[in-house]
Amino acid sequence: MALPLSPASVRMPTRRWSLAARIAALVIGPSLLVMVLGAWWLRYEVHASLLGSMSRTLEEKSERINARLALVPDGRVQETAGGSDEFSAIFSGWYWQLQGQAAAQLRTAATPLVLGRSRSLWDQPDLVTSPGTLWGSERLQQAVGPQKEPLLVQHFAVQLSAGAAPMYLQVYGPAQPLMASLRRIDQILAITCAMLLLVMGALVWLQLRVGLAPLKRLVDVIASLGKPVPGAAPATEQIAQLPLGADLQPLQQELAALLARNTQVVERSRSHAADLNHALKKPLSLLMAHAGSGEALPAAMVLQQTTAMARLIDRYQARTFSDATLVHGASAGLPVDVLACAQQMLAMLRQLHQASDLDWQLVNEGSPLWWRGERADLEELLGNLLDNAGKWAASQVRLTVRGNAAQGLVLLVEDDGPGMTDAQMQAAGERGKRFDESVAGTGLGLSIAQHIVQGYDGQLQLRKSEALKGLEVRVDMAGVLA
Repeated sequence: MALPLSPASVRMPTRRWSLAARIAALVIGPSLLVMVLGAWWLRYEVHASLLGSMSRTLEEKSERINARLALVPDGRVQETAGGSDEFSAIFSGWYWQLQGQAAAQLRTAATPLVLGRSRSLWDQPDLVTSPGTLWGSERLQQAVGPQKEPLLVQHFAVQLSAGAAPMYLQVYGPAQPLMASLRRIDQILAITCAMLLLVMGALVWLQLRVGLAPLKRLVDVIASLGKPVPGAAPATEQIAQLPLGADLQPLQQELAALLARNTQVVERSRSHAADLNHALKKPLSLLMAHAGSGEALPAAMVLQQTTAMARLIDRYQARTFSDATLVHGASAGLPVDVLACAQQMLAMLRQLHQASDLDWQLVNEGSPLWWRGERADLEELLGNLLDNAGKWAASQVRLTVRGNAAQGLVLLVEDDGPGMTDAQMQAAGERGKRFDESVAGTGLGLSIAQHIVQGYDGQLQLRKSEALKGLEVRVDMAGVLA
């Protein structure tokens, strides 16, 4: 039975080419292929053009030679007298041979015989043509001359008289000048391709240096975050201000948003630790004061204070856990029934403030309202806002819940208490800030609510209630499901 792979071995990525290597390969590979095919096609066309020119030259000379040949009655081929030309000078490099079958030899000869030849061959043996044609030409063939020089030859069918046996005229020309030109062209093509390859490599290198420079700047900024410099701008501002261009702007925005959320989670965790520290001071101070008096501590009081501390620890532990989910955005939570959660919190607050005999009201449009987020956050938010309203209300507290996918979630908590001045509203979000020491509390309610709302990119506003004439707290958060 095969052993299961460990998670580390499954997650380990395979070694891949770097981004620069992939870009270079995608540019140089196809370009090199096009260059090779283009050079091969250009070389073939140039070779075909030059060899075609040589073929036409040999064809013109064959017509001139054919005009001077005649078939005598005894079956021999005779060349009429003519002026001296390249076929008359000995070993001039221009030669011709006439192959065929004489009348008396038709029944005995298995292969054609040389019936005539140019005077330029002198007394040398008949020339032998190499089989096969040249690359770039379907008519020219290679041969070796009497001086071992390379020759080009082309065959032409001729008929010296009516009814005569078929004959073939082989016209030879010097190959050295043409072959030198072809080699020169091949060298020029090779040098040109090599220069183009070098230029293309230099341009690709320059393109990678310039094109990947924004990524390098981004990597440098991220690497520098581990070694903060005094007075440096925050990480989110450093990344947001980098000139990366339109192509990398989505990556830039996502990184900046991720760092902002991580920074927010860290700050909220620090706030939770400070809030928990502040909230635990009261029960601990109370226990220490009774213990310092020398009197026996009542079991009921110890149980009450330790239970309160346990609830505080559980509450802030839940808050810290829910804050971690904010790294994935406000849409990471499961759908929460807002009305059911509101009714549950109102029922709990009625019991908590039972002695105040307050009128707790829930106002809504009657339709189900689902919000995507953490239920613990919504309970904490409503609990703090309603608890604060219950402490200051004279007779009535109203919770209004409404919203839709376009508007978002809107919560209105109103009371008929004394309200707040503008200066008090400005300072209400500070941790531990209390305006009346005679009212029980820690001064953390609005601060905690503010942190929760900010975690969901929402807004919390304080103003005077027009209906109840006390304080109105308005909360706007996105995440309502259609």
